[in-house]
Amino acid sequence: MNRYRHYQNEYHRVERPLARSKIMGVCAGVARQFGWDVTVVRIIAILCLFTFTAPTLLAYIIAGALFY
Repeated sequence: MNRYRHYQNEYHRVERPLARSKIMGVCAGVARQFGWDVTVVRIIAILCLFTFTAPTLLAYIIAGALFY
């Protein structure tokens, strides 16, 4: 019997929900994965964009490409 079987069944892939997406659906996908409100995630993303422009923009583009 595999003792890690319980953890293998709980793996969830992060996906972009197209119904609630604005630009690429990254914030909606992150909010859905962690059970957070999508508005809060978008506000945090905008604040990070103003504070750390280049890293946030790069991470957003990479996440958008990976979540597809």
